This record gives sequence, C-alpha cells and structure tokens, in this order.
Amino acid sequence: MIKQTNVKHISIKTIISLAIIVALGPAAIDMYLASMPNMATDLNTSYATTQITLTVFLIFMGLGQLVFGPVSDAIGRIAPLFAGLLAYIGASVWAMWSKSIESLIFARILQGLGASMAIVVVMSMVRDLVDGPKAAQIYAVLNTIVALGPIVAPAIGGIVGAHYGWRGVMFILAALGMIVLINTLLNIKETLPKDKRIQLNIKNITSIYIAILKNKTFVFNLFALSAVYFFLFAYIGGSAYVYQTDYGLSLEQFGFVFGLTSISLILGASSTAYLVKKISASHLALIGAGVMMLGSAVCIVAYLLSMGLVGIVTGIALGLFGLGVLEATLMAIAMDSQRSALGSSAALLGAIPMLLSSTATPIAGQLVEINTLYWLILLGVMGPIILALVYFSSRSLKPDSTVATTSLEEAYAKS
Repeated sequence: MIKQTNVKHISIKTIISLAIIVALGPAAIDMYLASMPNMATDLNTSYATTQITLTVFLIFMGLGQLVFGPVSDAIGRIAPLFAGLLAYIGASVWAMWSKSIESLIFARILQGLGASMAIVVVMSMVRDLVDGPKAAQIYAVLNTIVALGPIVAPAIGGIVGAHYGWRGVMFILAALGMIVLINTLLNIKETLPKDKRIQLNIKNITSIYIAILKNKTFVFNLFALSAVYFFLFAYIGGSAYVYQTDYGLSLEQFGFVFGLTSISLILGASSTAYLVKKISASHLALIGAGVMMLGSAVCIVAYLLSMGLVGIVTGIALGLFGLGVLEATLMAIAMDSQRSALGSSAALLGAIPMLLSSTATPIAGQLVEINTLYWLILLGVMGPIILALVYFSSRSLKPDSTVATTSLEEAYAKS
C-alpha cells in the first residue's frame, strides 16, 4: 500500500477549480477532432497534414512541462499558472484567425505550451497538499471530472463545427480559457511555501531530473503511463477518419459516439476513487492494464468478425475503462515515490508520456488511410506492453512503498 503522510484537506471547490484547468488540454484535442476532415479541405491540405496540428500540440504540451515544472518549484505555482492560461487564450485567438496550415501549426505550438504550464502546476499542487492513497483519490476525482471533456467536448465541437466551422471551435476554446482564468483568480491560492522552493539553474535542474530517473518505481510507472497515452492518442488520431469515412457517421454523430464511448473513462476513474481506499494502487493498476488488453483484443476480433462499429466501440469502451483506472493509479504511485521536487516529478510524468505518445497520432493517421485493421492492430499491440510495464512496476515496489530519495536529496545538496 502507498504510505500516507501529512495529509491536508482539499475542498471540493478547489478540486473542481483544478480539474477545469487540466481539462483545457483535453478540450483543445477533443473539441476539434470532428472538424479535422473539414479543416483539411478549408486549408487546402491532406487529412494526414492536419494531424500535425494535433502532434505539435502534444509535443509542446510535453516539452513545456520539462521547463515549467522546475520553474514552478523555484518561483511557486501561481505565476506559471496565470502565464499558461494567458498563453492558451492568446493562442486560441491566433488559431481562430489562421489562414494557412503553417500559421495554425505555430498557434497550436503556443497553445500546447500554455496548456503545459497549467497542467504541470495543477499536478504539483495536488502533491503539495496531499500524498499516498489520498493523492490517488484526488487524482482519480480530477480525472473523473476531466473525463467529462471527451464526452461533452466532441459533442460541442461537432455542433459548433457543423455551424461555424473549426474556427468557431477555436473561439470556444479561447472563451473557455478566459472563464478558467477568472475562476483561478477567484479560487486558487499558492500551495508551495517559500521555504520549500528550490534554486533555479541548469545544473540543479539536470541533477534533479537524473536523481528522479534513478528511481525504478518512478521509471516503470513513467513508461507505463507513456504506453497508456500512446493507446489513447492512437485511438484519438484514427477515430474521426474511421467513424466518418468507413462507417459513414456525420460530424454530429461522430461527436455523439465519441462522447458516449468516453463515459467508460469516467466510470474507470470514479471506480478508482472508491476502490483505492480498499485495494492497493499497484493491484488496481494491474486490473486496469488487464482490462485495457482485453478491450484492445475485442476491437480486433470485432473487426475480423464483421461486427461493425458497435463491436469496435465496445472494445474501445473497455480499453478506456482500464485507462481511467490506470491514469490515476500510475500517477499516484510515481508521485508518491518522491518526497521533493514535486514540480519536476510532475513535469517528467507529463512530458515524457506526452512526447512519446505524440508519435501515435501521425502513425494512426497514416494507418487508417491504408486499412482500419492496421489501426486496430496498433491499439492491440499496446495492451500486452502496458500490462508488462505495470507488472514490473508492481514488482519494483518496496513492502512499505516508501522509496528512498537519497539521490534526490544529494542533488539538492550539490546545487
């Protein structure tokens, strides 16, 4: 079991405020998925090229966390959070007025950087306040609320896209960013005291990252989370094309089916928030990995047996349920293996999975244009990989799950 120490109370208002900040990242992905085929036509480019706008967003949402995590450890959480929200809003307006795919790509880079600042700060804030099973529970609650995004966002994006095009979607993203900024000003306070901040310099940052990556538990969970996100973004990268081209769904219908399937993600995350009180996070992670592998296998079997879209969606729903379980548990186990530099730890957990999984969208975009089965095989391959990584992660845990952080403390001492 994960050890719990120094647990403080986090109000529901604060949890919801943190969740809607994190939701800005998924919203910038899910809300415009349905409009991507039309975006390609409007900007006179291919569907595969429009995937680049998604890929660069993911890459810079990952890279930004590597930089802004240590920054938040040095100067506090609030200033980077406000900067990230302002960048997100400005980038959304820029994207709305883009006249070429190149301009849109640069706008999405800035949007990804803005989202990265906000996400890494929120993940760090949770561990500033709580740890152990309580942290796992809060991460699960956050993920449950954030998981409403893939249900609501595609539906909203489909309706807005059908009437106002993808530019209308970008306007909605800018408006959401403004609402979140106002709520943050009113409800979020600084969580990192000055006496717990670190000195910001390149040597110090490098030493801290190296020390964190020497922790086996952290690394196994880091790569397991990367594989989980690869599955997610491979699904996202191919679903719009497959659902609309192969199965003839309209823009609005795609948003409805995509959103309905994502309910299973909420069920997985909310189940974790309850079960983590009774079952160790490592055991929950193994269960989630098993369900993900089962779901990916169902997708392939359903396609080979010509069970139609219903069969594929059933498999995807199983996979997303397992993903909902895994996302919170892997994050909690990895973060609980650290006692210092929580912003840097959160940055690695946000950046590395995002960078590795960003390759999934262009791969999926290419595969679906060749054959849907190839896309489903890509999803299927990830199931055993995820299960193996989660298994090795559970084996690396010590009996009391309190992983030594001596190397990290030494890194501080040398700075």
